[in-house]
Amino acid sequence: MRTTRARIGALGVATLGALALGVTTVPAASAAAEPAAVLSSLGAATGGYYLDDAGKPVVTVLNNADAARAKSSGVATKVVQHSLGELTGVKQHLDSLGSVPNAGWGLDIANNQVIVDVYDATPAAQRAELLETVQQYGNLVRVEQHSGAMSLFIKGGEEISNGSGYCSNGFNVEKDGQKLLLSAGHCEVLGGGGPWNGGKTVGYKFPDEDNLLAENASGEGPSEVTDGTKITSFADAVVGEKMKRDGRTSGVTSGEVTKIDYTFEAEGYTVYHEFCTTATSAGGDSGGPAYDGGKGLGTLSGGDSSTSCFFPATLSVQRYGVTLPQS
Repeated sequence: MRTTRARIGALGVATLGALALGVTTVPAASAAAEPAAVLSSLGAATGGYYLDDAGKPVVTVLNNADAARAKSSGVATKVVQHSLGELTGVKQHLDSLGSVPNAGWGLDIANNQVIVDVYDATPAAQRAELLETVQQYGNLVRVEQHSGAMSLFIKGGEEISNGSGYCSNGFNVEKDGQKLLLSAGHCEVLGGGGPWNGGKTVGYKFPDEDNLLAENASGEGPSEVTDGTKITSFADAVVGEKMKRDGRTSGVTSGEVTKIDYTFEAEGYTVYHEFCTTATSAGGDSGGPAYDGGKGLGTLSGGDSSTSCFFPATLSVQRYGVTLPQS
C-alpha cells in the first residue's frame, strides 16, 4: 500500500458526470489566457476552444472573417458550423428531459458537437426516446454506442478507508489552517460514511455533484501526487488536453480530455458538470486526481472500460472554500 502523504489518490467509487462551463480557473492556466481573450472579443461568434495534438489552443469561429480576426491575435483557428450557445442549448434541453439510466451527454468542442453516449444497459424504451429526440438536431449531435454499462465503483482507492470500504484521496487541501482531503462524494453516500482514515467528514455533495471533504488525520498534507508531481493550481479541463490520473487500484494512467459539461446517470444517480477522458481506471480509483502537470483538474467519479470521468476541482474548491497547502 502506498503512503498517503499529501499526495493525490482516488476514492473507490467511480461514475460519469459533466463539467460546468465558464468556471474561473484557480488560478487561470497560462495556456488558456490567450484563447480566453480572443473568445471574449468574438462574443457569441465562436464554438469555444480546444487543444490540438501538440497541446496548442485552437479557437473555433463561425466564419472566415472572424477566423482572420482571431489569427491576427496569434492563435490558430478552425471554422465550424455551430456556436457554443447552440451546443450548450442542446445539452441543456437534454438535461431538462430528465436523466436516462446508463446514458450521458456533453460537449465535444473539438468536433463542434454534443456527444450522446448510450450503452447496452440503457433501457430500450428510454434509449429509443432519447435517440428520437436527438434526431431533430441533425449534425449538432453525435451518438456513440458502447457495450456494458456505466458504473459507480466503491471498492478501493489510494487508500482512504472507513473500515468497511475504500476510496482514494484526491487532493490535499486546507481551510483556516486545517489539513483536509478532497475526494468523491459517492464514497460517502454509497460507502457508509466516514471517518476516512480516522478523519471526520466535513462535507459532501452527491448526487448532482460528486465531492467529499474530510479531515486529514495524518497531519501531513503536501500538495503532491503519488508520482511526485507537485500540484500548484486548480484549473478547468479543456477538450484535447493531455492529462494523467492516479488511484489505488490502477496507479497512474494517462489520456486526453474528450468531453466537458457532461451529464450522466449510473446506478440510479445523476451527476452534472463532469469532464471525461480516455484515461482508464477501475474500482477503487474513485476520488483520485486528474491532473495536467501542476494543474489539478478533478476527482474521479466513474466510467467504463475505456472512459474515466471526473468532477471538476474548481467547482469543489468553490463549494468548500479550500486552498492548496502552502507547504
